[in-house]
Amino acid sequence: MGARVVAGCSTQEKVDLAIARGADAGVVYGRGPFDRDGQKALGALFKEAGGADGYDVIYDAIGDAYAEPALRSIAWEGRYLVVGFAAGEIPKIPLNLALLKGCDIVGVFWGAWTAKNPDKFQQSIKDLLALYADGKVKPYVSEHFPLSKGADAIAHLGSRKAMGKVVVTVD
Repeated sequence: MGARVVAGCSTQEKVDLAIARGADAGVVYGRGPFDRDGQKALGALFKEAGGADGYDVIYDAIGDAYAEPALRSIAWEGRYLVVGFAAGEIPKIPLNLALLKGCDIVGVFWGAWTAKNPDKFQQSIKDLLALYADGKVKPYVSEHFPLSKGADAIAHLGSRKAMGKVVVTVD
């Protein structure tokens, strides 16, 4: 769709996979405001990968201490999508950043959106399936677990070792 995609991942191995799957670049965000060596602030890593103008769209499913450095790297009139809080804490965003960046902070509550917009939801699924059929969207499934090992699948996700989608199959 013409976007330059920068993947934010917890390990270099995951960044490498994202790039192999189509991302243009990646940032290893580690587990806190600094990279794994504690050398460069996370915000500096985000800004460096985003270039001089910053990001037009930021998709944030992580939240916590990662949210503010990500928002600081947004472009003028960019759009910051709040998707979730996988890292735990709901972030406290200094609203002066929205003012200084002229950006939008948008909550993306998929479940509520699908219930409130069933026709648009149906169309979005058709559009997504068309992208998949055309080979433009290629989900990467790294592991399969039978339903009887569903707890192992959840533990695998919790260990942060999953490299792509983890699928639980029902025979």
